[in-house]
Amino acid sequence: MRRHLRLPLLSLIFLLSQPAFSHTHSLQLVQGEGSTITERIKVPPKFKRIQGEPKSFAEFLRNYSLKTAESPVLLFNGHEKQNQEAHACVFALPIENYDLQRNAQSIVRLYAEYLYKSAQEEKISFHLTNGETCKWTEWLEKAESKRNLRTEVARDLKKWTKYEKAITKKDKNEYFRAYLKTVFANTNPLSLMEYESEPTDFSKLRIGDILFDLRKSSQVCLVVDICKNPETGEKAVLLAQGSSPASEFYVIKNPMRVNDPWYHDEDFLVPLETPEYVFPKESWRRLKYLD
Repeated sequence: MRRHLRLPLLSLIFLLSQPAFSHTHSLQLVQGEGSTITERIKVPPKFKRIQGEPKSFAEFLRNYSLKTAESPVLLFNGHEKQNQEAHACVFALPIENYDLQRNAQSIVRLYAEYLYKSAQEEKISFHLTNGETCKWTEWLEKAESKRNLRTEVARDLKKWTKYEKAITKKDKNEYFRAYLKTVFANTNPLSLMEYESEPTDFSKLRIGDILFDLRKSSQVCLVVDICKNPETGEKAVLLAQGSSPASEFYVIKNPMRVNDPWYHDEDFLVPLETPEYVFPKESWRRLKYLD
């Protein structure tokens, strides 16, 4: 007598609910260990990361510290961002306790930090919404000038006297954070697009380029890594973003792929779907900060 195999109802429901492409689960490109993108996120089979120049912005992003795996994305006030299903990993990029370092401003901060730490401070300059530039070296010079003035009370009269005191590394870092706060408060994604970037396309894409939709200017993604299949020439990119209200900066998942956060050539044949937005075609732009 033949016996029929009967599955519990819950097990049957689970099996039927699995996506048709469940075989891609075996990729597991996002690892539970590793403190940088290159350690945490593997490339797809047969792909290799494109070579980056030593001390370049590409290598700066690839080696930027990440928060531990499974870390939530936090808002500027310490609360968790509402959508915790969109990120593959989170940058350990300071967010500060004010609602200024939003999406575009997080990208500005990464470029500024790179130039600051790589002894290219003369290049740190950003356009404000009114079209004026805010240059770090000029801002620092004015800040130091004010710092070297003190008031002395002589009887009923006040007079200004100058004293020389070398600025410490700690003081300079504090000035730099204050400078960034000024920039964040007086810039927005539209000023980023109008004054700081130019159109580019996927075939010419570089790490540091952005995906930007003019129709909804709060949506900006940064290309933080690129890999390529040397046999087919196919390219794939990792995208990262912040959000509004201000949140930590994070690498986003690809909702069209399971356990693979890379966005491949074929994903850009139609308007690109990210976890929280759909970008139209021809949305790529190149920032001019490194020129």
